[in-house]
Amino acid sequence: MHVHFRAPRERGGSVPTVVIYDRLSRLFAEEAPDHRIAACKAYAAQRGWEVVHVATDANVSGASALEDRPGMREVLAWLPRADYVLAAKLDRFARSVLEFQRLLRAAQSTRTTIVTADGVVSPENASIIVNVLAAFAEYERDMIKARITASKEHFRQRGNHLGGIAPYGYSVAGPVNDKRWVVDETAAAVLREAADRLTNHGGSLTALARELNERGVLPPAEHARQRDGRKLRGQVWHSTTLRDVLYTPAVRGWLVQATPGTRRSALTNQPVLDATGNPVSVGPAILDAETWSAVRAVIDGKAVGRGVQREGKALLLHVARCAECEGPMYRQRREVRGVDYSTYVCRNGIGKRGTHRPNVVTARYLEEMVTADFLERFGAFALMRWQEPDGSAVLQLSEVAGQLDNLAGNLANLPAGGRAAQRVTAQITALEARLEELEAEAAHAVGRWVDAGGTVADAWRQRDTDGQRSLLGDLGALVVVRPTTPGAPKRFDRERIDVTFEGPAWVRDRDPQEVRLEEIELEEFLADQG
Repeated sequence: MHVHFRAPRERGGSVPTVVIYDRLSRLFAEEAPDHRIAACKAYAAQRGWEVVHVATDANVSGASALEDRPGMREVLAWLPRADYVLAAKLDRFARSVLEFQRLLRAAQSTRTTIVTADGVVSPENASIIVNVLAAFAEYERDMIKARITASKEHFRQRGNHLGGIAPYGYSVAGPVNDKRWVVDETAAAVLREAADRLTNHGGSLTALARELNERGVLPPAEHARQRDGRKLRGQVWHSTTLRDVLYTPAVRGWLVQATPGTRRSALTNQPVLDATGNPVSVGPAILDAETWSAVRAVIDGKAVGRGVQREGKALLLHVARCAECEGPMYRQRREVRGVDYSTYVCRNGIGKRGTHRPNVVTARYLEEMVTADFLERFGAFALMRWQEPDGSAVLQLSEVAGQLDNLAGNLANLPAGGRAAQRVTAQITALEARLEELEAEAAHAVGRWVDAGGTVADAWRQRDTDGQRSLLGDLGALVVVRPTTPGAPKRFDRERIDVTFEGPAWVRDRDPQEVRLEEIELEEFLADQG
């Protein structure tokens, strides 16, 4: 993470603050939101409000849940810091009474007012008119719902793009009623390279994601924003992001839909089939059938928790590399009378077709060496995880506050000291603690590193081999093994091994001098403990 955000302005100053929101329905995908945002900015300037954030949703239905809209999640995350949320018209917020009521409750919990730039909902009449207008918005939605359902089925069978952002590797082209996917060569090249590295060169999703970040390659959402001329948010590739864009049937150019009974996901989506049972094609394939099948097989083989537990797991797979060819070292398992004689071997140094001298090292000693070095360097570090704000804390905040109000009312009607009163009191105490957690979470409008609980050493002890290998990858571990010198004794030689770590991402992004001071403090602490 190399993008630094300006700290959000705290509410409570002399100038009221406002967040502008605009939503563009998929029914009017050719319409630009610029004039509505400009109207909102003019309205804010007339009122003397400071615009602290502008959030937009393109090709998003007004009936969709608040948390399913990226722009609305930004609005929810900013609610605790804004006095007002402003849209051009009421229907830009939502066309569902239920979702609009959820937005109102969330705004009420943060003492934020919902207003519109057309003057229909103003700070003076907001509390009275919004519910009435929301009912009309839902009525309008019901009128077009049947027409949308019928037209979507028609366009689906024709192989047309049905709205929203095209899958990574594609962009959308064509007239309104005949949109198709065309290959976005910049993104498609990333997919083809990743597929080749995974299937032909022993690459791993974690290493590839890290390399893409180092090269400055934008992840799917950021790539779409840059292509559309929108503001970037500083997101990066993760191994799961790369997995999803390679695994989805969309890379074959097929229209996809959620498998019945499951949530929409790249791992569970299935192709839409036509009347003859063949996948509906929306655009040209990025990966051919053979490559895509090979990629899915590799991903399935490396999956954790999505199938049968695998035996023979290697801690340093794709972490240990050969100094001669920079290729991966593979663990060859061998056990004799209960004693482990397994080795890490470079395949390019085996047999008559080997391209360099043999490179073999005892697995047990190598893994013990790397583990000891890793824990010595990072074991005492607090384990962190990157958390993106999604507005869910603000939604939960309003729900928990409502539950507290209800319980407090019930407690007043119960006999003091009785069992029922004690149970309600315990529930109130738990909800108050949860309320404090949510208020702390809602205080952040930008992504940040948060404490995952415990230290790196704690996580290492609790994880299985797959989890430990993932932890090594997350902290940038690289183990380079050199072949033995001809005539040297056949024993484990530490001089053949170079172990390097990029270090935790939450440390890499900080001031080097600050990190060095913490390292000195840690070294002094460890020396005192020794």
